[in-house]
Amino acid sequence: MTDEDILKFIKELDVYIPKSGAEARLVAYGETALYANKEGFLRMAVELMKCAFEETHPDACMHYLFDKSSDFGIDNLARTKEQLASFTS
Repeated sequence: MTDEDILKFIKELDVYIPKSGAEARLVAYGETALYANKEGFLRMAVELMKCAFEETHPDACMHYLFDKSSDFGIDNLARTKEQLASFTS
């Protein structure tokens, strides 16, 4: 499978897996647990696959997935160590 094939697949998944109804929650209780419904896990997978490619990385976002009862969310997705450093400094 080529990068072009994968990008096409990601684009198709992005269209067919609805954002509405997708939910996720991160719960901290000394450890961390991740809850998501089916759509939530599928949307997370799509957003993470987008991060693998520079062309689609700017479109990747998981902020919308985590509901208000989540102890924390994922505000930024970094593709490089430099991006991570810019978020954390």
